[in-house]
Amino acid sequence: MARQVWNWTANIYGKAGESVVEKTVLTLEDIVDQRFVREVALSPDGRRAAVVVQSFRKREDDRVEHLYVADVTADGPGPLHQLTRGLGHDGSPAWSPDGGQLAFLSTRPDDLDVAAGKPADESGGDEQAEDKAQVWVLNIAWGGEPRQLTRRAEGVAEFAWAPDGQALVIASRDPTPEQAAYLKTIRDKKHPGPLVLNRVQHKFDGAGYLDEVQTHLFVVEVATRTERQLTSGPASERQPRWSPDGACILFASNRTGDADNNDRVDLWLVAADGTGARRLTHGDVGARGAQFSPDGRHVAFITGRHPENSYEVSHVALINVADAVSVENLAACVGVGWSTVGGVVPDALDGRDPVEAARVYPAPLRATPMRILTEGILGPVAGPLRWIDGEHLWTIAGDHGQWRVLAVEMAGAQWQFIAPRERIGSVAALDWAGGTGVMIWDRADTAAELWRLTDGGEASRLTAVHDQWLATRGVSVPHWIQFDSPTAGADRVEGLVFFPPGMTPADASRLPLLVSIHGGPMSFDAPTFAFDEQYWAARGYLVLQVNYHGSTSYGEGFCQSIQGDWGWREHADVMAGVDFVVEQGWADPERLYCTGFSQGGIMTNWAVGHTDRFRAAVSEHGMWDYVTAYGTDDCHLWWQDDLGVPWQNQATYRRVAPESGVASIHTPLLILAGELDWRCPLTQSEQLYLSLKKRGVPTELVVYPGEHHAVTKPKRWRDRLERLDAWLARYGGIPVPNGHVPSTPVSS
Repeated sequence: MARQVWNWTANIYGKAGESVVEKTVLTLEDIVDQRFVREVALSPDGRRAAVVVQSFRKREDDRVEHLYVADVTADGPGPLHQLTRGLGHDGSPAWSPDGGQLAFLSTRPDDLDVAAGKPADESGGDEQAEDKAQVWVLNIAWGGEPRQLTRRAEGVAEFAWAPDGQALVIASRDPTPEQAAYLKTIRDKKHPGPLVLNRVQHKFDGAGYLDEVQTHLFVVEVATRTERQLTSGPASERQPRWSPDGACILFASNRTGDADNNDRVDLWLVAADGTGARRLTHGDVGARGAQFSPDGRHVAFITGRHPENSYEVSHVALINVADAVSVENLAACVGVGWSTVGGVVPDALDGRDPVEAARVYPAPLRATPMRILTEGILGPVAGPLRWIDGEHLWTIAGDHGQWRVLAVEMAGAQWQFIAPRERIGSVAALDWAGGTGVMIWDRADTAAELWRLTDGGEASRLTAVHDQWLATRGVSVPHWIQFDSPTAGADRVEGLVFFPPGMTPADASRLPLLVSIHGGPMSFDAPTFAFDEQYWAARGYLVLQVNYHGSTSYGEGFCQSIQGDWGWREHADVMAGVDFVVEQGWADPERLYCTGFSQGGIMTNWAVGHTDRFRAAVSEHGMWDYVTAYGTDDCHLWWQDDLGVPWQNQATYRRVAPESGVASIHTPLLILAGELDWRCPLTQSEQLYLSLKKRGVPTELVVYPGEHHAVTKPKRWRDRLERLDAWLARYGGIPVPNGHVPSTPVSS
């Protein structure tokens, strides 16, 4: 495929008389050249940073993740030193307390000699399940190959170093002998046995049908690999953390006994020898990301005030360890601490609102004595939490369409955003150690790179992962816009506009417009490097993203305004954004197009049923009929909290679903779906497709075999963009390069 060349001239980007720099624009061949800087972990002295870099393998059509190390003391961008190789997925790096070892999770092939009795596999399974991550350790001081530390049949989900560096605590699925026998039958490749389901949350996208195996905590000695079980019983324990003195382990657990029907995740403590359990929170939180303060006297964690309401802002909360309540028997402490656990929706409404009647969540006996440290914050706290000293911590939170580094003061419950100072890019990860801070800053002009960050917010770039790749490619730096919402009085709505590379707003005139609607809806579009938007801008489209009502980072009221009343308000905001770019003269009102993935696909389906302004549209992994979605997707709690249950509130389910506009759809619609998508099931796309076929609306359904609610393979990524290209071109869009029109879906 030939590359289109844009001249980036000095009168646009530099001073008159400077030389012209020629750059090619992104094409579909560039998909496999992308690299993604994902995670960061600082060494205890703050001098080195371990990062995870994800890349594609073109021939194998897959992704791999490897570990690299960066020099944090460098004066400018420097090279990364690659630590791991191979075909597995390496991630979750964590330095030992002395900085001499680096532990990580990896799906690489097992290297322990089971026959010699070296590993301690006490999980009840005869064989390690495929593609399950184990803990491996690299000796940074002496070098050499990584050493496998665990061989759990169900893998390891999380781990944390003990303060003395002699042991790890791990969280691992721990099937009983009966459960292990069942897992063996359903995993039999030749003659798999039947799936026997007994859970309310019986399926989850990407994970498949769910079993009843619980995740428990184990302590693993680094020198000997000896395992010792800490927890057991009918509840799972996750996110383990050692206290600074090594005396106890903090963990998160839903011990209501009805974990599928609520999001009440509490914090608990257990002594390092498995005795002396204590309870820190009391059933009114959805705790995650908990971290001990340096002196071990406090625990900071992230929670919303009402755990099941995902429209509300999540905050940083603080609790005193001294307030923990002793628990006589941790394994038996399930269903204790609530007057009612709930879960069962009553048949008779007795005059009650069907939504309130369906909110049958646990009623705790007491309130958690916590302090909220981030009152007044507009966007959710995403984590991680990193203590800077005994009084201050850092985290990441949403703020007006960006993820930013938030500094929080414990004593006065004060907070302020410190980075980035520019309205470009978004912070994807951070860490702090040895008096040094780092962040992964994803910018539209540089993509995601590692930056050093001072406590005053000064940032300096440490890596140049994408410099060589982007040096010869023109990219679009998005332009912020703001306009009035037609639905909420004085509310203003923000959006991002991507112009073709080398083009400024002053140069843009009546370009074909592609509206790209974000998912969520509790999410937002940020000015990061996004290949799809860069590709469409490179093709010559004006690309519009709107942070419509329901988006986070603009305040709780802005987000919660759509709860239980979906569709019309978000659509009005999107169309107001379209009107704005048309009024500026940037967009051609006769060539308007729309697309989106997940919630973006839902809103695309809504748009074509409520306006004829788009000449064509593409819906990816969207929804159509909410009544039939209930029970076939994996979001039953969300449905109940917003709309109640469909047999008691079917009229509302129908009214707010895209299918309400079926009789008004005339816009040609391409529908893309994943065969195994259980977030927005394939049946939703099939119903939409057949409805349009029956009405004579131009449509086509493309199903990606084996794919769930994601785009996981580079060939599939390319195939979908080619199909979008061809569909828009068919209805007046920019002609397809070399006239290529895909004919069949690419199997994944």
